[in-house]
Amino acid sequence: MSPPSPRQIVSLTGTGARIFVWAYFGGSLALALWTFSDWTRPVLPLITLALYAAVCLAITLDRRDRLSLPAALAGVAVAPLSVVLVAWQLVDGGYTAWYVGEATAFLFLVNLRGRVLLAWVGCVLFDAALIVWGVTSWAGAEDAILTATRQSAILVIGTLTAVGLRRTGRRIRKLTAEASVRSAAEAAGLAAAEERAGRLADLRETVVPLLERIAGDTPLTDEDRREFAVAEAELRDGLRARGLRQHRLVDAARAARSRGVDVVLLDDSDPDALDLDDLDRFADITVAALDNATDGRVTARLLPPGRDSIGTVVADGTHYSRHDVPRSR
Repeated sequence: MSPPSPRQIVSLTGTGARIFVWAYFGGSLALALWTFSDWTRPVLPLITLALYAAVCLAITLDRRDRLSLPAALAGVAVAPLSVVLVAWQLVDGGYTAWYVGEATAFLFLVNLRGRVLLAWVGCVLFDAALIVWGVTSWAGAEDAILTATRQSAILVIGTLTAVGLRRTGRRIRKLTAEASVRSAAEAAGLAAAEERAGRLADLRETVVPLLERIAGDTPLTDEDRREFAVAEAELRDGLRARGLRQHRLVDAARAARSRGVDVVLLDDSDPDALDLDDLDRFADITVAALDNATDGRVTARLLPPGRDSIGTVVADGTHYSRHDVPRSR
């Protein structure tokens, strides 16, 4: 599982964020309709509301972590454009300034969604349009500059929040990577310990009794030596043919070796790329070849990845046979 990105930490692309965007737009729409009689040309605020709705739609439909460039440009462009369309139509201030808060909200979201530079470009254009409006209208330059300063302060908060989220995200990714490394090291250690325990169990089961017999006072017979040779061959199988350590195959190899058959088991495969059904089919063929062999040599080899066959089984004795076991897929 990949670590969360900075903006995913607070789910800026989730359902809650989309509800917030449309709820804020709903508030602006209510104020616009409430103050509808205070506009000299009502059609221009309606156009502005339509543009706001389009930007809300673009932002909420964009589910990418970083806001797409078209959506970001739309949010940036609508801020100064709303001043041009609406500000000069006002006959008074108060609640008729709903467009200021909506435009700032767009710039704030563009900022948080990773387009900080674009958001500040939009803020500069937005503030400039407000100041021009103040200088050329009844509002006055002082009130316009104060309004622009307040909106810029909100965007400063947005920028600091975005920077904090980025730092938090980097820290989380670093901690996640460190935890993954530790988990992998612990898993490797456990696997190695299990492998050592399995090998020790095999040695205790096969080698220790034979060593005790060698160390005893009883003279060794030819049967004992054959048994020692079989045990030695099984130890080699444990090193060279780990993928063929099925109980039925081990028993068949031991029985064949006891009859004097030379058995060679080899595993050159990749365990992760080997299908279990294919391995069972290969084991069936190998066991059958070992059971039928009375002399000579039986060689069973799992082939490396990329071959058409998963392995070959060759019985070279009184009766010769060769089986190339194809892959099932």
